Amino acid sequence: MKYGVIVCPKCGRARGVESSRKTTTCQCGRKIDLRRRKLQFMTDSPHELAAIVGKVNASLRGAGPMPPAKSRKKAGREPHIREEVLSIKDPLERMRSIVAELTAAKSEFDIEDIKRMSPVLGNQKPERLVARLLENGLIYEVSPGKFKVVRLQ
Repeated sequence: MKYGVIVCPKCGRARGVESSRKTTTCQCGRKIDLRRRKLQFMTDSPHELAAIVGKVNASLRGAGPMPPAKSRKKAGREPHIREEVLSIKDPLERMRSIVAELTAAKSEFDIEDIKRMSPVLGNQKPERLVARLLENGLIYEVSPGKFKVVRLQ
């Protein structure tokens, strides 16, 4: 189970909440819609949550700096894309499929995205992969260093 910290907009006290909940009620009586608030300091441990709530409340009252934020990392689309393209045997078609997925996920992609995909593409240099895609007319450059896939009709 994931937990997070919010600060009540009415009384200004920090409160620990379960991230799966939709609402919570503060000690001051204010009902807080968690879907409209950003949870900070994400953790899996209720003991760690209690310690962080105490530190946040102390820092809000002027007793020191705010503890460093720990937020949940969003899983990217890369693992999903890798699984999908492993069954494609033709290297050029595999590259086209990857850039199509990257374009769908991010609207445009860059050389760093290709670097993360290079193990699936035979560990070639990302610059060379982009050059091949450009040569074959599978992608185009929308701005310096940013690319999109050419939509095939």
